[in-house]
Amino acid sequence: MTVYLDAIWLLNFGFDLLLLKITGIILKRKMVTWRLMLGAFLGSLIVVLMFTPLQALVANPFVKMLFSLTIILAAYGFHRLRVFLENLIVFYVTTFSVGGGMLAVHYALQVDQRFANDTIRSLTTGLGDPISWMFVLIGFPILLYLSKKQFHAVETRKFKYDQLANISITVEKEVISLPGLLDSGNQLLDPITKTPVMIVEVDSLQAFIPQEIIQAMDSIEQTQGWPTFSEETKWVDRIRIIPYRAVGKSTSLMLAIKPDKAVIHHDGKQYETNKFLLGLTKTTLSSEGDYVCILHPKMLQGEVVEQVS
Repeated sequence: MTVYLDAIWLLNFGFDLLLLKITGIILKRKMVTWRLMLGAFLGSLIVVLMFTPLQALVANPFVKMLFSLTIILAAYGFHRLRVFLENLIVFYVTTFSVGGGMLAVHYALQVDQRFANDTIRSLTTGLGDPISWMFVLIGFPILLYLSKKQFHAVETRKFKYDQLANISITVEKEVISLPGLLDSGNQLLDPITKTPVMIVEVDSLQAFIPQEIIQAMDSIEQTQGWPTFSEETKWVDRIRIIPYRAVGKSTSLMLAIKPDKAVIHHDGKQYETNKFLLGLTKTTLSSEGDYVCILHPKMLQGEVVEQVS
């Protein structure tokens, strides 16, 4: 029987692309067409290699696993290990689910085993399994529809990215740069001085803030009172305690630091301000790791020091 390698490759390319798109839709990932096609292309190469002297090598389960890792890396990149593993696991689950569905269709369509085998053999004629072609040709219109259903969710995420900014904070000549989110919902102020408070994940400041101050956060949580510091504590004169109230919770206290200044890069402009406090939190602010601090909107009322074209 003549095998049309180009047709078999095209079928596998389309099938891998289908699986990658399903994975992206399930996880609501941002999908870039050229990256998905690159991942599908790399995955489909295994079919071509099966017709070369490397057949025994690519049939090895370990090599197949490496192909899977490469496919996911090409299609969705690597941001964090947890996200990468989520992509890989859902890709495998999708593959097994679709494969199981194809097997079920095979059994549902067969009346006599010999007749079914002869029919499938005559239909493929080296062009690939017709059931696989059916899944690819029917699957893409369905995915196109589902992708449009996800358009609003993608636009919402794009809106969030439009509010991202980079902020450089200076304290006594020490500088740290952090990715931040401009959030009009952050209205936290020092009740005495009315200074705006930006909220920062304390884990992102481990190498920046003295450990005594970080440890004092536990004391505040337990006693809801002013912590005790030694005279040698670095930045002790910069420490502030800010009362705040989260939704559905009673009033709590937040430890804050008074920096010297901040330079904010946002929307092609560079703002500089010294009227703000760093409020420290142990809470993870972004599950995707897009930002580690939430800026107060009044921080953008500072001086525009540079207009970036």
